[in-house]
Amino acid sequence: MRITKHPEERKQEILETALGLFEEKGIQKTSMNDIAETMGVAKGLIYYYFRSKEELVKAVVESFSEGVEKEIKMLLSTEGLSFHKRLGQVVKVFFLSIQEHPALMNITPKNPGLFELVKTSLSELALRHAKVLLQKGVEEGYLNLQYPDYMLKILIHGIADLYVEGVTDPEIHCTLIEEALGLKTGTILKEFGY
Repeated sequence: MRITKHPEERKQEILETALGLFEEKGIQKTSMNDIAETMGVAKGLIYYYFRSKEELVKAVVESFSEGVEKEIKMLLSTEGLSFHKRLGQVVKVFFLSIQEHPALMNITPKNPGLFELVKTSLSELALRHAKVLLQKGVEEGYLNLQYPDYMLKILIHGIADLYVEGVTDPEIHCTLIEEALGLKTGTILKEFGY
């Protein structure tokens, strides 16, 4: 007996299955057929929702970004968190999300379209939310930045480039963020339990 699912539920199932296979086999080695077989559906169903593998990968990246954004919005709206605690928690959400889904970060510059999509998607997300946070930090006197927007761009793009180069240790990234923002060493890092 055929099980009919709501289109959004089915689409989400495809995205989750694809992400799982990307983590297991890598994006390049995962085929649309692999996804269909894992789900126990016809390959045509996958193509009904996504015209190509590239479109599916883009949707996975967007879904990933939306999940990270939801967590960050929740943190930013949580009452009672100090500026330093909030900043540390936001940085932690980014790093843990990336560590939990390394396949998305293993899209190397060899596939420039997908690579740029991932880098741009995560960078824009970070810029949007960190901008609000840094502005609050400046307004409340925690940060002394003459050009917070430019500093933020340098930090976000610099961290993204370091990731691409294989520098993935949160301790290094947190220390660089602390130094760039003029924060006491360990301010952000303590949110990671170091």
